[in-house]
Amino acid sequence: MSFATLMLAAPALAAQTVPIDIPAEPLAQAVVDLARQTGSNIGGVDPARCAAPSRAIRGAMTARAALDRLLRGSHCRFDQPDADTFVLKLRLPPLLRLPAPHHEEIPADAPTEVMVTANRRLQNAATAASAISVINADTLARRGGDLSDVAAQEAGLTLTNLGAGRNKILLRGLSDGVFTGRTQSSVGLYLDEAPITYNAPDPDLLLVDMARIEVLKGPQGALYGEGSISGVVRLVTRAPDLSRFGGSLNAGVGLSDQAAASSRWDGVLNLPVIKDRLGLRVVAYSDEAGGYIRDVSSGQTHINNVQRFGSRVSALWRVNADWSVSASQATQHINAKDSQYVSGNLGAYARDLIVREPHDNDFNQASFDVQGRTGLGTLKLSLNHLHHHLDSRYDASPLSGQYGLPATTELIYDQGQAVELTTRELTLVSPSDQRLRWLAGVFSAQSTERLTPRLTELTTRRPLYSEQRHDRITTLAAFGELSYDLTPHWTAVMGLRQTDTRHDLDSHIETETIGGDHDEQISDRASTVRLSHQVTLRYRPNDTATYYLQSGEGYRGGGFNTTHLYGTPAVPVRYAGDELNSYEAGAKLRFPAANLQLDLAVFKAYWRDLQSDQLQADGLPVTVNIGNGVNTGLEVEATWRPVPALTLKAAGLINEPRLTRPNPDFVTSEDSGLPYIARQSFNLSADWQRPQGQAAWRAGADLIWRGRSHLNFGPLQNIEMGGYAELGFYTSLESDTMRVNLRLENALGADGNSFAYGNPFSLGLTPQQTPPRPGTLWISLSRDF
Repeated sequence: MSFATLMLAAPALAAQTVPIDIPAEPLAQAVVDLARQTGSNIGGVDPARCAAPSRAIRGAMTARAALDRLLRGSHCRFDQPDADTFVLKLRLPPLLRLPAPHHEEIPADAPTEVMVTANRRLQNAATAASAISVINADTLARRGGDLSDVAAQEAGLTLTNLGAGRNKILLRGLSDGVFTGRTQSSVGLYLDEAPITYNAPDPDLLLVDMARIEVLKGPQGALYGEGSISGVVRLVTRAPDLSRFGGSLNAGVGLSDQAAASSRWDGVLNLPVIKDRLGLRVVAYSDEAGGYIRDVSSGQTHINNVQRFGSRVSALWRVNADWSVSASQATQHINAKDSQYVSGNLGAYARDLIVREPHDNDFNQASFDVQGRTGLGTLKLSLNHLHHHLDSRYDASPLSGQYGLPATTELIYDQGQAVELTTRELTLVSPSDQRLRWLAGVFSAQSTERLTPRLTELTTRRPLYSEQRHDRITTLAAFGELSYDLTPHWTAVMGLRQTDTRHDLDSHIETETIGGDHDEQISDRASTVRLSHQVTLRYRPNDTATYYLQSGEGYRGGGFNTTHLYGTPAVPVRYAGDELNSYEAGAKLRFPAANLQLDLAVFKAYWRDLQSDQLQADGLPVTVNIGNGVNTGLEVEATWRPVPALTLKAAGLINEPRLTRPNPDFVTSEDSGLPYIARQSFNLSADWQRPQGQAAWRAGADLIWRGRSHLNFGPLQNIEMGGYAELGFYTSLESDTMRVNLRLENALGADGNSFAYGNPFSLGLTPQQTPPRPGTLWISLSRDF
């Protein structure tokens, strides 16, 4: 298991001389104590592999000096990528084995503890009173790519598979549908401190130079200004290193006998402009995913080629020991030449469509943060602005009859979506060494969205339908949390969030009908004020067990429907807000003698007036309150190290999603589940490591089982997908500065239906399925400098 100690993103003491008092204890605990006392980030290899003798460290010194003493005479050294971050690495060549540490309270090869800050305060993941997962940098480097490539490793984290830059994130089986439309995302996606989605899909950022991914499950209105109702996924980037020049280069190629070649390269450059005071970090990358879909009509192969390129620039200015200022800018462009679903019975990777269906996704984001220590606690101001532009094309020929045109007429439906989102968040967090701890914050957001759907005859370019829709959504929120240690073993937590939202709409629709043209103007306004809560009770009887009970509430405001063809059945003009109440009981257990960690969570969620993006009979989108959702489930994550060189991990979700009190206009009877949510899903992984001459050899395997699920509510409930396994292997040879990696994806050649949707206009006419990417062998080379 890779080790990670993650600290609150606040000005740290790592570069200062501070009092340090660490008793003689195993290195795994010593680095946790060092991180707490100095405000450092300490990660890298498992400290158990360092075979460090236990030694006490006391006195006034820097974090670097203390860590150097702790590692003296061990198998490990450390790098310092920035002023507050230390990365443990094995010494190469390996040293002779030292005697086992004499302090045996925790075995040297036991899985180590992981510190997290997803809850905005330094806390041990093994004792946190909530379901928190961390995907560390080591896992990201081995499994590579984007969020879709690593989501299956975490219990309850699911993404749809419409295509690059078009997927929807779901957490813990709480699905409001597989289509992305007017509803606010149920999962908040953050890049560092900035929310980067509202109702748009995952921008699919390539995960280059990331420190980690944090996943916090359940409603989060008391901790995050965006107030996500089913959880938060936070992408944490590496900060500039103020002490040294450095960087890395990585290049790889993916080969498959059923797909065009894929390639990827990325580069990182770290520049300390003023040593220990001001620094820059620059990231650039390019990624091309070779196509694997064949079009029967045109005879073209590999039509769904995807190109993705982007960059990120970040700056850090350490004003003084207490205050720092940081800024960043990220941009990414995705160009998908065609969609990746197939239809009919032409084969696993073949389809018959005349109209190409490209997709473009352009993402630009800038943020500015000021943070520092005050007499009351840690103050942080975060400002963020993003522009997200999406363009998608669909073959809409099935609508030709609606306009009295011959059935052979080719129609195209282009949908443009441009989102401008500005957010501001101010938080104040009390010190962690108090019996009564608190967090207080205020948040504001202005979202402006322009939606421009357009239906056109392909050959004549004659417009049949167009809309110019403009939405303006303003959100103001105050949130906070109180935590109190009732006794040394019991802690109570109470959180509240007050939200005030205003939604303004203007839409102009032009439709050509058989009887002539028709224009329609729609304007409306809605306001919502809402109070939500979260209550937690934690019991920690000893150092190896934590139990908790949690109740949380989340809320989304309502909105408006406008998109419809003239003369078709009317759609509901408004849809109401929905509310989710979640109840959870969890246990986090550690068995040092067996080198085993086990996290269990049992949950029940009630979702009232569930908002869902659906399809009208003609294929155009509509948002409705589909009914009440209920989900009951068990979430399990386990890590076991039977021998020092081998780590086994397992994660799984067993749940029972249901829809009750269905909307009779869309669902004729109670459904057996929620869309895209399998009743069982799990993954298993094994990681084996050993020294090899002047390098280290690493190998492992991942097995992912995707259980059966259905596409949608109502008539589309009978469309099934899933029910297959994917197996992957990886191996690498790593030296101090060089890494050679081999990775085989989809080794079993699974061609099951990962997503039974691709085109809304032909969905009811012919079965649609999305096969997983064919088996691909990736070969990559990395170099640090």
